[in-house]
Amino acid sequence: MILIKPEAKAFFLQGNNKSALLFIHGFTASPSELYPTARIFNDSYNCTVAAPLLPGHGTSPEEMNMTVWQDWFGAVEKELALLLETYDNIFVAGLSMGGMLALHAGVHIQGISGVVSINAPIYLKHPVLRLLAPLVARFCSYVPKKGAGHLECLKKEGRFAYDDIPIKAFLSMVELRDTLVKELDKVNTPLLLMQSRRDESVNRKSAAYIYKNVSSSQVRLLDLPESQHVATMGPEKELIAREIANFMDEN
Repeated sequence: MILIKPEAKAFFLQGNNKSALLFIHGFTASPSELYPTARIFNDSYNCTVAAPLLPGHGTSPEEMNMTVWQDWFGAVEKELALLLETYDNIFVAGLSMGGMLALHAGVHIQGISGVVSINAPIYLKHPVLRLLAPLVARFCSYVPKKGAGHLECLKKEGRFAYDDIPIKAFLSMVELRDTLVKELDKVNTPLLLMQSRRDESVNRKSAAYIYKNVSSSQVRLLDLPESQHVATMGPEKELIAREIANFMDEN
């Protein structure tokens, strides 16, 4: 039996309107990193938010190395199917890898009213791991994350994430990235892109690349000047919640 860490569990915040937001967390993380923004969004705009825990997350790096991106997207598909049965307007948002899964959903799942992508990692700020990962995978299964001080601060604020990067799972995330790049021209749903100016993990040109290559006629790129990578726990979380609400109202 797989034991999920209590602080990593999925959450569901009920609203009183006919719209719902599926909020997808990032690689090696959990819904806990989305909760601060989701709580503001739900309280202020009375809209339902569902944040599932993706397979391999919230347990152990060993467990995550046994999953691939198709497993993660399968969980997104399942959650969306449930929401589509109940709500009239479904939007999908995601942070980091969750942003890539949200964009992929916008291509492959019918009935989505709009997509929000926050700091999707089309380009990494320090691409060394991506370049070396196939070689590293031959010798070890995990590598420790950098920026331990910042990550420890996020942990103290309630975020659950692994301290190590599972290499096999990382390589699968790279496959997701490459798949998404090839299909960006098929993204034609309304789209809100956000990119943190102080992102320590993702190169800022990622959002610009997505903006230039999607086919949607309704796409907006929002700069987050004060935020780091986990923007949903940062100083601009109120802004993020408000912009998502405005985006949903407009679409």
